[in-house]
Amino acid sequence: MFSTADLELIRWTAERFPGLSLTELAQTICENLPWKAPSGQLKVHACLALLEQWSAAGLVPLPAKRTHGPYRRARLPVEPLPVVKIAAALAEVRPVTVEPVAAEEQAVWDATMAAHHAMGFQHAFGAHQRYWIRVQVAGELVILGGFLFAAAARHVAVRDSWLGWTPLERQRFRHRIVANSRFLILPGVQVPYLASHALSLAIRRLPEDWRRRFGYAPVLAETFVTPPWRGTCYQAANWIHVGETTGVGRQDRQYAEGETVRRVFVYPLVQNCRRALVAPAPPPPQHLPLDLIRVSSRPTQPLGDALVQQTLEGLLLFLGQLPQGRLLFG
Repeated sequence: MFSTADLELIRWTAERFPGLSLTELAQTICENLPWKAPSGQLKVHACLALLEQWSAAGLVPLPAKRTHGPYRRARLPVEPLPVVKIAAALAEVRPVTVEPVAAEEQAVWDATMAAHHAMGFQHAFGAHQRYWIRVQVAGELVILGGFLFAAAARHVAVRDSWLGWTPLERQRFRHRIVANSRFLILPGVQVPYLASHALSLAIRRLPEDWRRRFGYAPVLAETFVTPPWRGTCYQAANWIHVGETTGVGRQDRQYAEGETVRRVFVYPLVQNCRRALVAPAPPPPQHLPLDLIRVSSRPTQPLGDALVQQTLEGLLLFLGQLPQGRLLFG
């Protein structure tokens, strides 16, 4: 399952940093193996389960479990952005900008989506990127909406057919697709062509923003349009309608029927996206020297961009080629 070098690195980390909590130890090990999901998130829960198994077998010494976590102040409720009443031509509110949501604004973005989006909003899953849509009104920047791009749907028959994917290719390379899972123009905004224009701006900057944040650039975007909406703004922004869903839940492993059939649109982010989706990634690097070990509970210097990209993208391809036994830990 894991090599002798992996086990030695895990044992060395546990012995070298006895003051870490069990969760901090798992985070540190996941960072340095590295052990991550396709979303870029550390596989902490899988690592915790593995560590407990190995500890019971006497292979790895573990710190005692802490019965009480640190006190955390309860979050105060955040108000969403108010409804904005604007009726104007697109030329009157230019320049339109689409910009990533700053960390201190994420709670407001979440509250705004929860209050005004037809599907509501609770929280984002996996790798994701939030955006604001800003315009100029009377010389001031005003927010008129936002986007969320997140992990792609696990299985979409018409998308997979359009790509010509095999089940194995879908398993290995689905992380190279991102989904536009939320798109909001605030109620009261009447600016013709604003939606398609903002969508084009978002798609233009998405690959580089994603690469900067997660270490690799996606090559295809997808979205699902629920009736009574028809996806007019996506068509105006040159997205491709590839068909309809079968009514299966987005991440439903049992493929249970019963959900609303939705229209599926895709947008290639690179030329010849079908080939790029299955292109080989650089091989994962060898284990880092022990003097480069990063401890999750302490501030450290980040790895260089090239190594981060090679590590993440290469690891995803590498794990996809392993026997199924290794994947059971994921």
